[in-house]
Amino acid sequence: MSLNREQCEKAYNQGCMWGMSGGDSNRCPYAEAPLTQWWFDGWQAGIDAWHDRNLQHENAKQA
Repeated sequence: MSLNREQCEKAYNQGCMWGMSGGDSNRCPYAEAPLTQWWFDGWQAGIDAWHDRNLQHENAKQA
């Protein structure tokens, strides 16, 4: 499968948005291996941001 930059960025951004909303990684909409990896990489960045944001929120409530 030949991918262009736009397709890869779209998959990454979709994964990132899903992760930032706290969604889990088993909801990837792509079946093609390269796009699945781009989506998962985006999801990982998003879920990391989600965890950081929630940790900061919890710490602020405890302070």
